[in-house]
Amino acid sequence: MTDLAYRTRDFVSYRTRNILVATGLAVLAVALTMVYVSHARKSTATAGGGPVQVMVAARDIPIGTSGSTLVGSGWTVAKRFDRADVPAGAVTSLAQLATLVAIQPTYAGEQLVARRFGTTQQEGLLAVLHGAYRVVQLAGDENQLLAGTIKVGNHVDVVGSVRVPENGQQHQSTTFLRDLLVVSAPAKPSGTTTDTSIELRVTSQQAQRLFWLAKNADWTLLLRPATKATDQPSAPTDATNLFEATNGR
Repeated sequence: MTDLAYRTRDFVSYRTRNILVATGLAVLAVALTMVYVSHARKSTATAGGGPVQVMVAARDIPIGTSGSTLVGSGWTVAKRFDRADVPAGAVTSLAQLATLVAIQPTYAGEQLVARRFGTTQQEGLLAVLHGAYRVVQLAGDENQLLAGTIKVGNHVDVVGSVRVPENGQQHQSTTFLRDLLVVSAPAKPSGTTTDTSIELRVTSQQAQRLFWLAKNADWTLLLRPATKATDQPSAPTDATNLFEATNGR
């Protein structure tokens, strides 16, 4: 065998050995990575404590509902959630609410959270007032205020018809206010009495617009959906465009 052949054989052997060593190291690295990831997952699961049991509303829980009432059948169910999906202050046992009352509504399917419950001293108007919010009492007839239909915790819009200009004869109607919280609802009047009132949570600007409508315009309330309400922007309606959409949409 020539010297060149020997050198070629040695080079091939050296190259093959390097490839085998590199492949072995790569396989070892993959194995170590898999072991590390598996260990990390187990450590995370151990640290997080796994799924958390949280109380979920089986039906709407209105303001004023006592915690002791929720113990009755049909109000709540216990469900398990990943820790990342559990809000701060989630109620894990109804015993946490035994001496409290609902100061904010909780709707069916929502997790119960402690901040929506408080002492009886927190119940009522002060429970929904904070920051720029105020409460206004609005008088009207049973039809305007949806008496007997509106409940505490509902949200309403205000639609009205005004003269444009104010001393003119042309009327325009539109939705002037949206998403006002009902904090005191009127009962359906009995007998011949039709006048009643409602209390709504408003900002100062909303209060000014609502007061103007009450004193100078025809208006009525619109009940909004309890969840996933959407708004449909539209131009004010007057005599010139009233018949543009004959399908009523």
